[in-house]
Amino acid sequence: MQWFKKHPEFLRDESTRLSNDSNYKERHQCRDNLFISHGDILVRLDKVYRYPVLIVYLDATPFVLPAVFPLQRNLTKEEVDALAAMDMPRLYEKIKPDVHFYYQLRHQNGSGEICLLERENLEQGNNIYGITTILKRLRDWHAGHTTGNYPPDSEEVDYCSHFNVINEDTKYIYNETFLNLDLIQGDCYAVLYKDLHRNNYISFSRRIYLGTFIDGIRNSGLIDATNINLQKHFYDERIQTSLDLINKPAVVNELIKSNRLLKAQWFHIEKEPAPFQTFSELVAIIGNGDANEGTDRLVTSCQETFSNIQDFFYLALRFPNKKGLAEFQLFKICRLEQPPEYIIQLDAHDRVTEMVKQYGRVEAIRCEKLTEETYHQRNSKRADYDILKNQAVNILGVGAIGGEVADCMAKAGIGYISLVDDQRLSAHNAIRHIAGIDMTDEFKVFAVAEQLRQHNHYITVHPLPFNLFNFEYHYLPDQSLSISTVADDYVELFVNEQMVVANRVVFYARTLRGGKVARIFRVIPGKDACFYCLSLYRNEKKEFIDIPEDADYPTLKNECNNPIRPASAADMKLVASLVSRMVIDHLQNGASEFNHWIWTSEEIPSTSLVRANSMHNHFIAPHSGCPYCNNHQKKNLSIPARVLESMQSLVSQNPLIETGGVLAGYTDEEGNVVVTHASGPGPKAVQLATRFEKDVEFCQKFLDDLFINSSRKYVYVGEWHSHPSRENSPSGLDIKSLSEISVEKNYLTDNPAMIILSNKGNPSCTFHPAGKTYYFTELNIKND
Repeated sequence: MQWFKKHPEFLRDESTRLSNDSNYKERHQCRDNLFISHGDILVRLDKVYRYPVLIVYLDATPFVLPAVFPLQRNLTKEEVDALAAMDMPRLYEKIKPDVHFYYQLRHQNGSGEICLLERENLEQGNNIYGITTILKRLRDWHAGHTTGNYPPDSEEVDYCSHFNVINEDTKYIYNETFLNLDLIQGDCYAVLYKDLHRNNYISFSRRIYLGTFIDGIRNSGLIDATNINLQKHFYDERIQTSLDLINKPAVVNELIKSNRLLKAQWFHIEKEPAPFQTFSELVAIIGNGDANEGTDRLVTSCQETFSNIQDFFYLALRFPNKKGLAEFQLFKICRLEQPPEYIIQLDAHDRVTEMVKQYGRVEAIRCEKLTEETYHQRNSKRADYDILKNQAVNILGVGAIGGEVADCMAKAGIGYISLVDDQRLSAHNAIRHIAGIDMTDEFKVFAVAEQLRQHNHYITVHPLPFNLFNFEYHYLPDQSLSISTVADDYVELFVNEQMVVANRVVFYARTLRGGKVARIFRVIPGKDACFYCLSLYRNEKKEFIDIPEDADYPTLKNECNNPIRPASAADMKLVASLVSRMVIDHLQNGASEFNHWIWTSEEIPSTSLVRANSMHNHFIAPHSGCPYCNNHQKKNLSIPARVLESMQSLVSQNPLIETGGVLAGYTDEEGNVVVTHASGPGPKAVQLATRFEKDVEFCQKFLDDLFINSSRKYVYVGEWHSHPSRENSPSGLDIKSLSEISVEKNYLTDNPAMIILSNKGNPSCTFHPAGKTYYFTELNIKND
């Protein structure tokens, strides 16, 4: 049903106002398939200026504004009647030859339609603009054509939208480095981020470029030679740094020809320019209004571009926008279809002047500034990027839930994400997985990593295609948090053992009963019940809420001992969102008072879960019988001040490398460790900024001599070493090393101590009991 049949009162009011408005002299009005008015906008200045327009009410009236087209001539009544009988696509095509394009005015798009008003937020009311307001705006808009005093733009108006010729083949995304006001002109480079090809779901082909580097001349006249690492953006190993873009012209030209790189010259100008059509106009703009000065600037920067005649090339402008903020705009400069004969010139200025004559049309390219701050601002408050960008999260298992969790972590802005899974993607996985059929047979970690790269290129993703039983967990980032969605008891018991001993936080998540129920639990070693604790509680039928399987949702099949259970993508996404929200809250706000959550969409008989669509949360403490969680008798360590000072003295000799040795002493009657001596590294020790290996032969002789000279009292009690930073917590490699020592028969302790000094000499102390969580202890410094 046409809008005017549903809203006859609005039709009547609009029709009357069109006939009587003082800013508009209506010539014809017609209601057929469309409701159309044609007449003249009246601008009264020194005389009355008349501007013909066509006003077309769309099908969604009164909830959308009418389309307004400025015309080159007045239409006949017969022409208006014919247009009213058409549908909108046909009308757009039919009216375009008669549209008047005002290139010096703004808010006229490629179809010729004028954009005059922006809709208010629905939450702020449902204001419906009548034709009176629109005609007044049209009058002001046309008055600008006569007086040169155009109506002010909203500060949010996109500069590119002012142009009637907009390039649809290219999108250009640039970062804050392109707005460095120390530079006044130079070259800019953008790498191909995505090449989109038209298909059933992509309306037109286009390339999306990501601006990666800008160089140029400083205000002082000096050339900026900044060298930055570009490996994150360039997939071509021949381009590693920004200097490669300058020093490897053959490689750069190859990348440009294959459309993998877009290079342009850019110029800073003093104010935002009015829209323009031709290259000659742009040259004058580059010269801040002076065409000769613009030509001189082109001579300075564009010698390579003008070394031969091309079909097109790119130029860019940087200028302060209406907010006073720097803005960057790229243009495609196209050669004339019938250019004048090119006359070879010897003088550089004359050569550029002659070259300018070869080019005419200028196409504005849609540009968008993208910075870390602006990219993540929509997450503000709920996902605090200032906190999350410094966090590391490991996704153990990147199946249907793990892949979605990884995506949530990436979109939240987690700075470093490790993906661990050795499975490949099968075609049928795509029905629930974040990756599609196009990634079939690829390792899931690489398929998911590609998705994360598309969603947030500010983060670092580390795909690790390894079996979780064989993976070296100490290689995960120190202080990182892990999320396991494997849903395999044997695998997760192994993961639990590794993580509890390493004192690492893990969240576990799995779906149950065909995805209608989800269990999520957190393990902070020593505080929460670990995976093994829960198995003990489950056997005892205490604390743990056992969820019975639903007989209507049997296992579909078993792939290499990996049961495939039914659950829709909607269920998986919901569970992934829940665990992601919990992890983000944990990273931002600290540990929750609860550590065990069960989400259920149904009432589950014979359990305490009696409310559908609810979250059951509670806290489960470590089980007293768990061999991993119980360090009931935590030890203390004391050390003479003179021994600690000797260690600090070794660190101060070169705080930029690691040093260390072994600790010797005895255990007192209460089981606490007393350090009496500390060795140095030894002459054959490896001491680097990233690694320390003690001289084993030297340290063993140190211990042997001490053992004999102390009448067999002083023995090995642990290790010490330094970090070339302010950090004095044990790294993953430190934890692995001490865990191995605790079970190694050649070391006479199953609970070695470790003292770590920062580069300033500040010490920390940990104990590493065999098969249990390591813990920090107070370092008691004794004066002799």
